[in-house]
Amino acid sequence: MKKKFLIVFLTLNLISLVSCWEHCKDYKFYDYSGINIVVQNPNVIENDSLSFGLRYLNGEYLSKLKTTLNFGSSLYAQVDCDKGYGGDKYPVIRISIKSDSNFNSDYLANSELNEIVSIRGNNSTGEYVLGKVNDFVPSQVNLGYMWISDKPTLDKNHKITVEIEKSNGEILSATSEQIVWE
Repeated sequence: MKKKFLIVFLTLNLISLVSCWEHCKDYKFYDYSGINIVVQNPNVIENDSLSFGLRYLNGEYLSKLKTTLNFGSSLYAQVDCDKGYGGDKYPVIRISIKSDSNFNSDYLANSELNEIVSIRGNNSTGEYVLGKVNDFVPSQVNLGYMWISDKPTLDKNHKITVEIEKSNGEILSATSEQIVWE
């Protein structure tokens, strides 16, 4: 009797564990519904650069949940899987970085600054990248760390606006706090 009970118990738990692994594929992608600009230091001193990045807001893992009431659901909560391993459900296809003030004679207020904004980090394949925003396909770089080394020559106070467009047509925008170059 004990042997039958043990076999049934282990079989049910093994089936639940397999359903847990099957459940992980339901969380392959992630999405977000907002962005925020994070400025490292809004008072840029003479020999420094403006460092900033994007933070994604209201993130969620996309899934097609199946409601199951078994031990596997509880086990899944304990084991967890690598949610979002497939990346963005709707990758970024366009990024535009602008300032509300005149930066210099080439970049007047509300003109795109992508040519002078640098980016560094890892791309979608894990390789280290370094260059200007325009050098990369937006969906293949981490937008968490960007900087502007150039100093504005016309206006010293700026608010940076970043607008991204996702592959589903959704456009998200955020504006930084006031930035002052000394």
